[in-house]
Amino acid sequence: MEFDIIDLPNVTAAISKHYGVPSVRRYPALAVYAFGGCSFTFQNEWDDPCLISSSSDGDEILKKLCAELNG
Repeated sequence: MEFDIIDLPNVTAAISKHYGVPSVRRYPALAVYAFGGCSFTFQNEWDDPCLISSSSDGDEILKKLCAELNG
């Protein structure tokens, strides 16, 4: 799920609202967020943030978040 950098607070709020505060493991070029029983890779190169699912369950979570954020 790609989104604008200005939407980062809204994405964070939606995740916290539905899944609580995610656990985070940080690496030099990315971070791994865990919430809703799934893991997601977060990258923010060139101010173009995205969350990448590692499972079909995670895909569904991202679809729900996207639908909520896009009203």
